[in-house]
Amino acid sequence: MFFYKNICSEVFDIKNINNDILEMNTNISKLMENMPPSHEIPFEILRKIRSEGGGMLPNQPKSEIAINRNIEFNETKVSIREIRKTDANFVYLHIHGGGFCLGSSDGQDFELEKLSNEINCSVLSVDYRLAPEHAYPAAADDCETVALWLIENLKNEYGAEKIVIGGESAGAHLCVTTLLRLKNKNVHHKIKALNLIFGTYNANTLPSEINSENENLLLSSEMMKKFEDSYLQNNEDKTNPDVSPMFGNFSDMPPAIFTIGTRDLLLDHTLLMHSRWITYGNKAELVIVPGADHAFIAFPCETTSAVIKELNKFILMQIN
Repeated sequence: MFFYKNICSEVFDIKNINNDILEMNTNISKLMENMPPSHEIPFEILRKIRSEGGGMLPNQPKSEIAINRNIEFNETKVSIREIRKTDANFVYLHIHGGGFCLGSSDGQDFELEKLSNEINCSVLSVDYRLAPEHAYPAAADDCETVALWLIENLKNEYGAEKIVIGGESAGAHLCVTTLLRLKNKNVHHKIKALNLIFGTYNANTLPSEINSENENLLLSSEMMKKFEDSYLQNNEDKTNPDVSPMFGNFSDMPPAIFTIGTRDLLLDHTLLMHSRWITYGNKAELVIVPGADHAFIAFPCETTSAVIKELNKFILMQIN
């Protein structure tokens, strides 16, 4: 079995980790043994390495059909990366990960073009401002601006009437905070589904974040702290839903699918957030992968292909 769709003891049994995930983890550990800890490398160096196609999570090859453009809403301008399909059934609003400090709207062109073709959607990826140069709430503000612009221009620009929001890691966090902001303005009903992949939803430390086994993980507790300290620079209230979306009111929300690996330090974030979604009477599905590390979906293998297929199936069910 590639993944489980509910929490059970079997998903945490090491005997149920697929061989391709074991091989992935071994390769990650070997590569990281020869690299300095990521939290000791300045963000500007990590960004440069990624942009040049290096590091553990390099930028993907650029799409020939993707374009950069600026949108404006309420006198605020934000850059986006756009992959447009003339016959698209809906628009997928993508928010990239990177701990609020890394990543870019053009860093996942290959996967986003593939997504566009597989589920027949136009894709917009938000090029939100990064910390520490731009601390909270800059990233959330940019994502909200793009979402509001898209809702207003959805039909005229893209010939569509439905939106799906999706993102990874910090991007999943920004998906939820964006939706909460839209709900506060009562303009969230065009959002038909959320695709939330190994997200971080609570600025307070959760038990799974404490890496006591000293493993070589893609995301370490030290790196998580560096990300948080860079994004939250003004002693923000960590129970504010805009800072920790887990504390939000999730009544009247669209269906959401949550994806996580059991080796991911953000495991508790996803399990709790999935429960919060259901607590408010919303539809929520869970994809939990035995043994998978943070960002596992970026490494091609049979398991990740099966997970992506499941996520695409969920999205299509919500918009059809």
